Amino acid sequence: MSRISNSIKENYNNPALIPFIVSGYPNIETTKDLLFLFQEHKVAAIELGVPFSDPLADGPVIQKAAKSALETGINLDTIFDLLIDIRENIQTPIILFSYFNPILSYGLNNFISKAKSANVAGIIIPDLPIEESEEISELCQENNIDFVMLVAPTSDKDRIRSISQKASGFIYLVSSTGVTGVRDSFSETLSSIITEIKNTVSTPIAVGFGVSKPEHIASLKELNADGAIIGSALVKIIDQYKDEKALLLSKISEYLDSLYN
Repeated sequence: MSRISNSIKENYNNPALIPFIVSGYPNIETTKDLLFLFQEHKVAAIELGVPFSDPLADGPVIQKAAKSALETGINLDTIFDLLIDIRENIQTPIILFSYFNPILSYGLNNFISKAKSANVAGIIIPDLPIEESEEISELCQENNIDFVMLVAPTSDKDRIRSISQKASGFIYLVSSTGVTGVRDSFSETLSSIITEIKNTVSTPIAVGFGVSKPEHIASLKELNADGAIIGSALVKIIDQYKDEKALLLSKISEYLDSLYN
């Protein structure tokens, strides 16, 4: 079984927490501190977003952070350098969340090679459909890197099964249609999709897009989801306190503690 699957299934939180942040926002040192903070909070895995100029799946909060990170020169090399620097001290599985264009520009083989040397546990490519994923999926498999795939609430049963059988690490179930960002409720189809996936494979299911409150965590537990992905709510706090790092870390810590109380 994969490092990510193991970490989710063995995590003491139910559902297991998977935070998302934008690499290099507001700066690379704060990203480093946040990775260690998440590890102290015993999260199941960490999604590290690769900033991109046209992030179609992301809402305004993450878009703004990505734009700022790009303007300060954050790119795949910067991110790999950071991960290589801390790999001996981070046991929490790191997942790179990247649109396909930066990976393609970097070169698939080069990207996977650097990801492996940086101890990356998995990758998510939100704009790469299953029909076009064969090459990178095989490269991931050969290098023991999980290839996490997204299932939309609008997916039909055949597509859900196809993606579920190909994905590894976990299956990223999108809570509702649209871009990332805080929401009040989730799609009513989530329950049937989770049941469908669990009847097909044993890979954990993590729900993302709009997860931000203790009530959401409780709802996902009732739905039998294995993981909860929180992104925009965290990036919002980071944006609010970006000029006061100690306060930023304290606020993130408080927020993480509040989710399961």
